[in-house]
Amino acid sequence: MFKKISKNENLLHHNEVGAIIQCKDCNRIAIIIHNILYTCDEEEYDYFFELIMNIDLNIEKFLFEIGDKNYVILNTKIENLNMVFDLTQFEYLTDLFIQSKYMKEIHKLLIN
Repeated sequence: MFKKISKNENLLHHNEVGAIIQCKDCNRIAIIIHNILYTCDEEEYDYFFELIMNIDLNIEKFLFEIGDKNYVILNTKIENLNMVFDLTQFEYLTDLFIQSKYMKEIHKLLIN
């Protein structure tokens, strides 16, 4: 997965749930989670990061049982469209965002 990316992109992090890539030219961020591609600016990325961290800290409030399995459900801006993660997938999602946040900061330091 993502062995080659454009010279104009920084692969911030990737794992089993997806990848986060930032354009070097415009600083927009592509968040790929399974088969969903979401592009955003840094402010929207920070909001999404904080949302995921808040859910992680209060996960018991966000668990929903479907069948015999617990899931974390994230609302989207599109009415009636939600993202669903089992606990393992949500752990990968938090890892994806934490590691990408570190790499985003490292790339900023390298540029300055």
